[in-house]
Amino acid sequence: MLQQTENATVPRTLASFASRMMTATFSPAATEDDARQFLRSFAAYPPVDAIFVDQPWVELAREILAPQGIRIGIEAAYPVGNASTEAKVAAIREGIRRGAQEIDIGSYFSAIKSGRFDDVESDARAMVEAAEDKIWMMVVPETAILTSDELLYTLDAFARTGVRGIKTSSGYGWNTQLEHVLLIRRRFGSTFQVDVSGGVRTLEDALGYFAVGTDKIHASPIFKILDEAKERWS
Repeated sequence: MLQQTENATVPRTLASFASRMMTATFSPAATEDDARQFLRSFAAYPPVDAIFVDQPWVELAREILAPQGIRIGIEAAYPVGNASTEAKVAAIREGIRRGAQEIDIGSYFSAIKSGRFDDVESDARAMVEAAEDKIWMMVVPETAILTSDELLYTLDAFARTGVRGIKTSSGYGWNTQLEHVLLIRRRFGSTFQVDVSGGVRTLEDALGYFAVGTDKIHASPIFKILDEAKERWS
């Protein structure tokens, strides 16, 4: 049985739990009314940390969510990460222009799987330089498709470039394992903010990831999980 990691902080109230949760709304069929309805639904809960939207919805999301203190994020090079470095840099700059506060962006997966870690490093360095301090950037290594050695070499490259945050997975068909978070914390300590995506379906799932050192969690069934948290802590 996995034990709580030293220095891991597990939320014990509804507000502290919600403040470390995130979700996204992505649908090519979504209308503006759909987006408004989804975003307004969060007023029934304590503020979550962030909601990720497609770039055209950033202004709308800020209008609805900023008064609640909820950050707005966008994603790029999703889910496979093999966009050119130039395209990723352009996406970061566009996110800054639109006023997004976070961008989650796929790493150079084909280079990772091919053992070209110099290319992984140069790709990450360009993204760090583009983001500067103007937008918080989380890079996605997609832990579920990597061997332990591939993950560690990748994170070594990230650390050398100044990447400060990693999101374990895009969540598109790949699930993060508790062991992935444990491996990252054992090797890198607090070098990175570690956000988990992929496989979190219940309150108990979320608490398990927090117990092994996860900082924040992205979950698709966000309202189900928040309702479970309400029932637990109300």
